[in-house]
Amino acid sequence: MSHRHVAAIDAGTGSGRCVIYDLTGVAVGSAQEEWTHSAVEGVPGGLDFDTRQNGALIDRVVAAAIRDAGLGATDIGAVSTTSMREGFVLYDANGEALWACPNIDGRARVQAERLTQAGISEDVFRIAGDWVSLTAPARYHWLKEFRPDILERARYMGMLSDWMATRLTRTFFTNPSVGSSSALFDLNTRQWSDHLFERCGLDRAIAPQVVEAGTLIGHVTPESASRSGLAVGTPVIAGGADTQLALLGLGRKAGQATLVGGSFWQMTVLTDYPLVDPSRAPRTLCHARPGEWMTEGIGFLSGYALRWVRDAYFEPILSAAGSDLEAFDLIEAMASAAPIGAMGVVATTGAPMQSDNWRQPPLGFIGFDGNTPEHALGNLARAVMETGAFLANSHLQKLEELTHQRYDTIQFAGGSARGALWPQIVADVTGREIEVPVEKETTALGCAMLAAVGAGMLDSIDAAFAAMASPIERHINPDPERNKLYRDIQNNWADVTMAASRMAECDLFEPIWQPPGAKFTSMTDIRKV
Repeated sequence: MSHRHVAAIDAGTGSGRCVIYDLTGVAVGSAQEEWTHSAVEGVPGGLDFDTRQNGALIDRVVAAAIRDAGLGATDIGAVSTTSMREGFVLYDANGEALWACPNIDGRARVQAERLTQAGISEDVFRIAGDWVSLTAPARYHWLKEFRPDILERARYMGMLSDWMATRLTRTFFTNPSVGSSSALFDLNTRQWSDHLFERCGLDRAIAPQVVEAGTLIGHVTPESASRSGLAVGTPVIAGGADTQLALLGLGRKAGQATLVGGSFWQMTVLTDYPLVDPSRAPRTLCHARPGEWMTEGIGFLSGYALRWVRDAYFEPILSAAGSDLEAFDLIEAMASAAPIGAMGVVATTGAPMQSDNWRQPPLGFIGFDGNTPEHALGNLARAVMETGAFLANSHLQKLEELTHQRYDTIQFAGGSARGALWPQIVADVTGREIEVPVEKETTALGCAMLAAVGAGMLDSIDAAFAAMASPIERHINPDPERNKLYRDIQNNWADVTMAASRMAECDLFEPIWQPPGAKFTSMTDIRKV
């Protein structure tokens, strides 16, 4: 084929973007806009995903990425989509979006608790590998109770990455990597679970067909071409979930461990069978590659927390000074100057994953005694970075326990791997060698690989990886002395995080986020001895 470029469209937790790649894996153009998700008035924890406003944003970034690449619409040989997991969209009989939610929507607390008390949540985890906290069953029950008008009109459903492809093609489908995040999938068959639909009292007819990632699902329609700047008839290829596509872009396979550092951090391992944790700590989803599955521990908002620090403290400083320095460059410089342990500052920005009882602490910083004003911001930023690494290490230990395997080398990709400091902290905390690829945004790269394969521009996923893969930029070795120091610091962090989470449980402070459907038991001891 004459086409030499593909487009990857990505709906992340914090932004929508498009990246244009050539067939050697070089990003030749990109555009991105940040977004937020609107709180639902009178609905505690409720967040809506605005398909009209965010759809227009996606159209803008697609057109802007094509311009940035210096290409025309007909130069794009195929397009694929990827997104955050769990969030889904309902459509009416005409294919128009009726309702949508992002991954972190927490409105269905009462409904999830009912599913848990009825024993349905345990059934869901056994078959689908995930709890009901942020997944479709509880949200469907919320709609039944409070918005039955939406369910009465709904004829189709799709996950958020499916929604972007549906806007381009007017076809309805899902793929196992993102569909399994609905908690309505059977991991073993990689298909919708008729049993779970029945068990949860949901309409199976609403679920779309399932195709594997890399399958041609349609072509860009004239209407969507006029909105986005893509050419009419451009092939649209099934993509998938952001973390799984990041692993695909890295060429990761069964038996390897990877840390994907975006808004959330996912410490992952790939297996050639569906590994479901009997203690229900990490969760398991289908991988984008057929015949593989992914088990992950999620660092709640590990990357997003540094964005909060940027917006609240560093951007105002730079703005007041009239500086053109990038905020993250200033953060890295000040955090690098801070000592290990951040002079006792502990960031309560997340707790290790426990799928059935994932209680988060209140967002805060504890232990500023002795911090002078000129050092306080650097220690605050470093504390956020160290918490991200502590969460990743906690999840790594659990995954090694489950798989009976030690992972001596971990690949670290995503926006959080861009600087020098954070990857070094991860290496020092985990005591493992860290590999950082040249291309940090491997989710979009994996999405682009699927686009090239599905359109026949490359023969297979393996061929796409051989042609487009990003080489390793640097190897980071842990410092043994810092690793020893971090063991005690992590234990202290775990104690502080546990205490802060218990204060939230007692309603003394508001947690960052409280999952729907958590069991009413004491919080799992998060301290790793």
